[in-house]
Amino acid sequence: MLLSGFFLLLITSLMPLQAEEEDLTQKQKLDELGEPDRVAVKIADPFVDLHTGPAAAYPIFHVVDRGETVRILRRKTDWFKIETGAGIVGWVSRAQMQQTLLPDGEPFQLNEYTLEDFTRRKWTLGVTGGEFESAPVFTIFTAYSFTENLALEGHLGQSIGEVSSSKFWKTNLIMQPLPDLKYSPYLTLGLGRINVNPSSTLVVSSAEKNTLAQFGLGVQRYVSRSFLLRFEANEYVIFSTTSTTNDNEEVKEWKFGFAVFF
Repeated sequence: MLLSGFFLLLITSLMPLQAEEEDLTQKQKLDELGEPDRVAVKIADPFVDLHTGPAAAYPIFHVVDRGETVRILRRKTDWFKIETGAGIVGWVSRAQMQQTLLPDGEPFQLNEYTLEDFTRRKWTLGVTGGEFESAPVFTIFTAYSFTENLALEGHLGQSIGEVSSSKFWKTNLIMQPLPDLKYSPYLTLGLGRINVNPSSTLVVSSAEKNTLAQFGLGVQRYVSRSFLLRFEANEYVIFSTTSTTNDNEEVKEWKFGFAVFF
């Protein structure tokens, strides 16, 4: 049943891929600020730093001096990809772009993140907490969105009970049938491994490392800027690998958390 659901999820999620590829060129030409007449701005600060990528960790390779006019190519959350008059392309932080001017001398107004940015997100990083078969569970996760409907997530979690603990990792496929909603429902299917210590909530007699499969339902809510909240309920099947028991364990989990996207 899990394998059938996995393939159904994969086929359904890839359906919009062709349409997205056909629309990619058009999207790249659009100014993500939503206002094509604001693609050219003049540097008002003494200088701005050009980074090789959209983050402060990327090295600075060029400096654009005051008075130069640059063209905005795209926006990625708090970073803007610009091109100088000499054809040099790099990334500038939002803080520095706020100090630029329009050709008519008016300050350049930056739009805040919108629901459309949430829909088009590529990377997500977050934390969740909840209950894993009556024991507290904490998880960190990251996700990459292939399309607006399909994403791949990696999770690392730990469940801590009064007399036991367990650690697990898993990889999930996420399908969002309605990605443009502020409350966006999703379906998850995943596989992973779990390390359960003695006297755990799964009632095993010795420490075990087992394979797990997971199915879940959840909802993500866009909050503001680059933040989102999420709630999900999962059901796990933990496959027994010991000679003392051949019974697979079924475990229920719920969790709530927040994440940032970029």
